[in-house]
Amino acid sequence: MTLTFPAEDGDFFVLCMENGTLASALALYYLEPHLYECTAATLPDMRKQGYFSKALAQAELHFPNSDFSFVTDGRCPASAFVLKKLNARFWYNEHMMTLELSQWQPPVCALPPSFSMTVDESGKFTAFAQDREIGVCFITPLGGGVYFYGMEIRAPFRGKGYGKAFFLQVLKSLQENTSTVTLQVSGNNTVALNLYKKTGFRITETLSYYLY
Repeated sequence: MTLTFPAEDGDFFVLCMENGTLASALALYYLEPHLYECTAATLPDMRKQGYFSKALAQAELHFPNSDFSFVTDGRCPASAFVLKKLNARFWYNEHMMTLELSQWQPPVCALPPSFSMTVDESGKFTAFAQDREIGVCFITPLGGGVYFYGMEIRAPFRGKGYGKAFFLQVLKSLQENTSTVTLQVSGNNTVALNLYKKTGFRITETLSYYLY
């Protein structure tokens, strides 16, 4: 398998050695009880010799009754081969989406009554309506643009247009000084995915998650 391999971020590592050489490595990240995300790498000249299988077998011994999640961007034949051999089952897709603000024309959207918004120096946006805090979202620098994440609307205000209005106001406020906005969304979240598409975001990368 040829995947980007973390040098420090894993919670648990399995290393396979051959005559003092690191042949293969498997990193596991704890997601929730009995669920770990896995990333693997094997030296090119040591592939198809069972090292990955041995590493995975050790992970199964250490974490019995657990599921292991593997991620692929669909561009690595070796990853596809391994996932098929494991009979890993498809779980869901995660989409990376980008909006070019320089050419963006904001959709028409009436603001809800008494709507207002603030932003602090850390990149936290807060929305208000009826003198109450109704939602938050965050941005962080990413290349020449920003990464948008963590949007949440309080339960009493969901399904009433506040989320869409808040999202569009954030984008409008970024338009003067930001070139692009990037975000991630689960393929299972059809409401958010459709909103982002209608707003002008396009999918730039899709990661597929499989369970073993």
